[in-house]
Amino acid sequence: MPQVIAERYELVELLGSGGMGAVWRARDRMLDREVAIKEVALPAGMDEEQRERVHARTFREARSAARLDHPGIVTVYDVVEHEGRPWIVMQLVRAPALDRVISREGALPPARVAAIGADVLDALRAAHAAGVVHRDVKPGNVLLPHNRAVLTDFGIATVAGDETLTQTGAIVGSPAYLAPELARHQRASPASDLWSLGATLYAAVEGRPPYQRQDVWGVMAAVLNDDPDPMSQAGPLQPVLEGLLRKDPEQRLRPEDAIRQLRQIAQDTPQAAWAPPAVGGPPVRDVTLPPTPPPPTMESPPRRSNAQRWAILIPAGVLTAVLVAAAIAFIAFVSDGDDPGARNSPGAASPNTSGGTTASRQPQTNAPAGFQTYSGSFAAAVPQGWKQEQTGRNVSFTDPDGAATRGIFFQHLANTTGGEATHLSNAAQKFENDSGYTDYKQVAWRENIPFQDGKAAEFEFTFNKSGKAGRCRVRVFSYNGALYMAFLVSGQHNWQDSNTKFETFLSTFRRP
Repeated sequence: MPQVIAERYELVELLGSGGMGAVWRARDRMLDREVAIKEVALPAGMDEEQRERVHARTFREARSAARLDHPGIVTVYDVVEHEGRPWIVMQLVRAPALDRVISREGALPPARVAAIGADVLDALRAAHAAGVVHRDVKPGNVLLPHNRAVLTDFGIATVAGDETLTQTGAIVGSPAYLAPELARHQRASPASDLWSLGATLYAAVEGRPPYQRQDVWGVMAAVLNDDPDPMSQAGPLQPVLEGLLRKDPEQRLRPEDAIRQLRQIAQDTPQAAWAPPAVGGPPVRDVTLPPTPPPPTMESPPRRSNAQRWAILIPAGVLTAVLVAAAIAFIAFVSDGDDPGARNSPGAASPNTSGGTTASRQPQTNAPAGFQTYSGSFAAAVPQGWKQEQTGRNVSFTDPDGAATRGIFFQHLANTTGGEATHLSNAAQKFENDSGYTDYKQVAWRENIPFQDGKAAEFEFTFNKSGKAGRCRVRVFSYNGALYMAFLVSGQHNWQDSNTKFETFLSTFRRP
């Protein structure tokens, strides 16, 4: 004799169970349709008052989830009480959950994971707009019907602004995917769901959660104190995951930026280019994955007093570990004009540690008036008389006129290509969040710029550094089988002339 819930829902098959209850396939006798029905489990040792509070929370949150109408969210039809327990009636989605797909297939290709992430994030944005926070985003709650992803189980979601009825001391949610602020028993927010989404996508692309420890308390301690375990399979997804997994909710990647990056990765990255680790052996890095380059070693700048220089600093980790192994720091120092003797002193000479040819040694025949030809790992017209410093493939050209306060910089990022806009977006947010750039304001963003053999992406921002008004234009592009960044930094007072020089540099950029 089948069990019938609330004289209406006939239980047919147990689909799964977990810490928050069991899910059944059932038949709605009234409407003659199949549904999924969740039996909400209550923790052992709860007294009657605590049980009533959990029941109240369940009914309230099921009602809030029932308000959500989105193709990426499993619809809640009803919530009933049976034998003193709440049961949530939901749309039945015949599809495997992401955790089972990971268990069966191992690490998934970044493009596929990006598509899953974009679908889930779109669903979360709809929920957040309605004031609903999920609180338990994890692979087991992401269903994968054909060519899309659906988010289920808002059973422990809370309505923003409502009092949380969680039992004191209980862990609500899955520890491996629990945002650090929730591990501290702080209030859930949309940013908490973003962290859990990042952990979920990490698990999908790496084949394991971001923190693997011996027990739940080790996981919780790692969530609170440690960086995620190093990634080896994420490829173009790594900047997005790092942005979502920041411990400070205020510093996490914004949902509009994350979804744009995820969609681009899903569209631009060939799935066949990424392979999971070999079974039974150590992880194998696909040749298309960016290898971890050594930290860039920039030549020390000329020694000047702090009062006689304007330091142009790039925030730590500006392009993340997927592009450079360590932070780019002290890219250049540009004199503020108070030390006229420095430009002629021995210490101000332009070293060329790679042994390449400097611009001053090149013939002027192919360069526009006022420019000279640089030739090294690339060729381009650079302003005549500008000082060159070079280490490996990294080159800087700075105006020796200290009052000009400007320079053009060329930086090797990674031995991979593609995903320019994705990496640039992550860099843009790093700049925005860096406290050293006061009065920061993004003034331009451009994607799909034809450049070299593909597309480039760039953005511009204004800022104030050490009392100096400045402006920066950053372009990321693929060239000669690798990813590079070219950027211009200048005082605001001579931006137009500096930008014209940068345009000439870009328009003449070519293979040597």
